[in-house]
Amino acid sequence: MSEQVSSERISLWTVPVVAAAGWAIGFLPQLVRPQPLLLAPMVAELVSFTLLAAALGGLAAGLRPDRRTLSAALAGAGVLVAAVVGLSLGAGAAAANPTMLTHLVAVAAITTFAGLGAGLAAGLGPCVLRAPMLAAPAVCVPLWLDGILPGELPSSVINALLAAALVTVLVTSVRRAVDLVAWLPAWILGWAMQTLLTVLVAIGVLIQEGRSVNAGLLSSHLVYFHERWNEPAVHYPAGWALAGVLALALVAWRLRDTLRV
Repeated sequence: MSEQVSSERISLWTVPVVAAAGWAIGFLPQLVRPQPLLLAPMVAELVSFTLLAAALGGLAAGLRPDRRTLSAALAGAGVLVAAVVGLSLGAGAAAANPTMLTHLVAVAAITTFAGLGAGLAAGLGPCVLRAPMLAAPAVCVPLWLDGILPGELPSSVINALLAAALVTVLVTSVRRAVDLVAWLPAWILGWAMQTLLTVLVAIGVLIQEGRSVNAGLLSSHLVYFHERWNEPAVHYPAGWALAGVLALALVAWRLRDTLRV
């Protein structure tokens, strides 16, 4: 009851503002250090930035869980307005090339709607949905920071950032012991997202060389996706292992009274 009362003190018109601000934070690397969005390495970055940005924006709907439908609509509006403005500013040379612009719009639209849906589900849905919905955006955090800072981040820093992001998602998603069932799909979705980002870089190389995205190209990259699934260099297993150990320890402490026999 107290949580609902406190949420009602927040104006509904705060939701789209916070959602737009969340999208801007997620897309900040491209705004701070603009790069051509459809150069080969930037395909993965565009997906990671827009997925993270839209998920952060969608979470704003959770500010007013008492008005779910209206809150979701307002958060979605804030994200979409921010996305149109931000991508227009960041399109650069892609805007002058019809083929590149089509790819840019398609990738950004799909990723934004996927991230927005994940954020809304995590912000308004039951707590057990939070970990699966936010695991994929969480693994984009190292790329987000790498996009802001000059140079390349060492693998040790990426492992630490990945672990911190995953632990935050997993631990904040657990209120009851039954919520632990959400961890398996969360790990699978996060792992799949890292694999997908690697595959998108390869597709980006072909786009840059003038290849069109057709059924044959996507079919060949399904095989490539499968091949990359267990490649350590793609997934930073030390970060995942650290996240697992820390999350289990923190959740066990948090549920110590429930788990005590």
